[in-house]
Amino acid sequence: MDLTEDRELYLKLKDGDEQAFKALFLKYYSAMCHFANQFLPDREVAEEIVQDMFVKIWEKRSVLNIETSVKHYLFRSVRNHCLNQIQHEKIKKQYASKVLETAQHEINTEQYFLEVDLIQRIEKCIDSLPPKRKEIFRLSREQGLKYKEIADKLDISVKTVEAQMGLALKYLREELKDFSNHLMTLLFVLKKNNRSNRGTSSH
Repeated sequence: MDLTEDRELYLKLKDGDEQAFKALFLKYYSAMCHFANQFLPDREVAEEIVQDMFVKIWEKRSVLNIETSVKHYLFRSVRNHCLNQIQHEKIKKQYASKVLETAQHEINTEQYFLEVDLIQRIEKCIDSLPPKRKEIFRLSREQGLKYKEIADKLDISVKTVEAQMGLALKYLREELKDFSNHLMTLLFVLKKNNRSNRGTSSH
């Protein structure tokens, strides 16, 4: 379904549809910044790379020719922009050599696609939790608060926090059973990313 939706947005984008461009941007921006950050250690530089790539896509929309899936095209473009950035600025010669060498053997982008899909699914599942359970889960996983700290903050018992977290995790495991091999790893990534986002949100 996503492939069909992406294709439709791409065709509308070629015709100059700004809403289609905005929809693609919002759908992939966060995930692509995370992907670019694997190449470039500076989060802000990674975000600029992604933004610049989207600007170029809009500017060249009329001659844009995507024969593969739109998702593959976007991630490959970001990777190429990142490698160009490394070559251009020669970010710490040793680091640049290592990244370029790894790129020659092809980073497994399929793994990143899986992670992107899972992160999006996790966010939807978290949003569907009952309000109080969702608040407790986010305080624990995103803000890193201990159960006692959450209990004090919300004026509830530690037992209640434990019970709600147990129900939340059980629900996530059931809803995301197709990703069972990657779920706990990605929950950790999600927690780390949200901490990172809070650290940069003030810019």
